[in-house]
Amino acid sequence: MDKKILRKFNIKIQSLSNNAHSFEFDFNQKLLEYFNEEIDISKSKGICKIELIKSEMMLDFTFNINGETKLICDRTLKNYVHKLNFSKKILFKFGDRDEEISDEMIVINRTKSILNISKYIYEFFILEIPIKRLHPSIKNEDNIDNFVYKTNSSKKIDPRFETLKKLK
Repeated sequence: MDKKILRKFNIKIQSLSNNAHSFEFDFNQKLLEYFNEEIDISKSKGICKIELIKSEMMLDFTFNINGETKLICDRTLKNYVHKLNFSKKILFKFGDRDEEISDEMIVINRTKSILNISKYIYEFFILEIPIKRLHPSIKNEDNIDNFVYKTNSSKKIDPRFETLKKLK
């Protein structure tokens, strides 16, 4: 895939003042396929609104992602549209080298001038997709795996075999 897709997700952090800033990024299936070509979702799209507070020591990012994707139900194999609306936070602390301390805190080199946030949009979006994918038409998802299959217990036996059973 072409890296041109990622350019629109660049934020020039060096030129920002120590203040609050807002950004808005549109994303689609191409972004998700850039990071994982074998992804099992389709027709994904969404908007990521970022609230950024820059200080001398760190960048405080709040990602507000609103989107949708097409999934296949695990039970019925029907396609359905799954809507996502969530918020995540990440703190980027300025340091001497790039290092991920935790899921929510990352150290970046203080000389870094551009921060690309496409990877974080991808990760947040993918992690919000449910593992158990059930079509909205299935009402009771708690008991979906507790189906009881009844079999016909009174089997009719061929009359020819009845005489063979008497020989025992």
